[in-house]
Amino acid sequence: MKTRAILTEARHRAHQIIKQCATPHGFRASALAAGYPQVWARDSIVAFLGSVTTGDPELIAAGRASLETMSAHQSPRGLIQLNVNPDTGYISTENAGAVDGNLWYILGHYLHWKLSGDAEFLRRHWPHIDKALIWLDYQDMNECGLLEVPEAGNWMDLMAVRYNVLYDNVLYYAANLAHAEMAQHLPPSTPIYTPQVDALGIHERINLLMWIDRCWVATHFAEHLEKLKSIRLEWFMLYHNMGTISSRPFYLPWVAFREYGDWCDSLGNLLAILTGVADWHRTEHILRYMRQVGMAEPYPTKAIYPPIYPGEPNWREYYRSRNLNLPHQYHNGGIWPMIGGLHVAALVRHGWYGDAEGFALQAWSAAMYLYADHAVHTGKLPLFDDLLAAKPAAAVAAEVHDFVIHAGGGPV
Repeated sequence: MKTRAILTEARHRAHQIIKQCATPHGFRASALAAGYPQVWARDSIVAFLGSVTTGDPELIAAGRASLETMSAHQSPRGLIQLNVNPDTGYISTENAGAVDGNLWYILGHYLHWKLSGDAEFLRRHWPHIDKALIWLDYQDMNECGLLEVPEAGNWMDLMAVRYNVLYDNVLYYAANLAHAEMAQHLPPSTPIYTPQVDALGIHERINLLMWIDRCWVATHFAEHLEKLKSIRLEWFMLYHNMGTISSRPFYLPWVAFREYGDWCDSLGNLLAILTGVADWHRTEHILRYMRQVGMAEPYPTKAIYPPIYPGEPNWREYYRSRNLNLPHQYHNGGIWPMIGGLHVAALVRHGWYGDAEGFALQAWSAAMYLYADHAVHTGKLPLFDDLLAAKPAAAVAAEVHDFVIHAGGGPV
């Protein structure tokens, strides 16, 4: 009874915090005047995602207003701004940029469409949605089919993630899928952009390039290399460098020119599970690894594991800025309540309800607490259930549902 009372109080307080963030212009990133007064692209859609579980009309309206604000300040080339101060119109350029603003913007529209079925709103904003995807496709500067992200150019705005980044490309898959789904509900004469590489192609590329999992059948490995070579010779060369690590129970956080990150990015991997990029086999390995190394114990989920220390190849001296990214802090292995909520959702998706309920007393951020609580009690995952239902048939057919791939014998 005590636990139930705590959870009820937590839901109430989370709901109230989100309401304090809601404005006529959308969700501010903080309810505190001295915090973040701006409407941030990614933060507002994450807030919207948690808000839909409440059914609160005021919060739904704030999510819709967030999309309106983002559309109004979209650049002529299609960039969705990292953040906008709705009181002054000021757009901050402090950070390296944010490729994920466009990604969350498209997904926010998909969430709104599935929630409201408002065809007029979708039609009115479609030119902005279409332009946002076109802008994203131009971030694929070498036309490999994946986004090339500048260093620190996403939510990890003080971290040396770069080039083909897991987090951004998982959302890129989801955004392409959402774009195609929404396009089916537009008038026949509506101009609709057709990407050079569709969601299925992005899904395939992520799993070919960023998941290192070799069975002991030489022909299978040879086929994998030939597929990489046929898409991009650069990846074929890179994969030879990756051979030293043999395998990993998670997607690599980023890969670049002859180099790659070798640590677990929790948000990127959890989103891979939730969007359907990861099949059962990969999901099982990711969640087992996160449990084995204690990525969510005793507090909400750490951003990465293991953290990066001074002297390591991926260390940057700018991690010392305001002491933010020292080991076990901020993006460098610090805990993030927002990620914790998505961790619970991923556990529910995979059927690990006991683990999901065990995290229930941890302190998530307001929006993701509501989302995690909704997932545990209903088994439903707004946005991500729809994305999974829309997963390309060929991607579904390629899924592996065994924990171990061991044909031919040898170590596993």
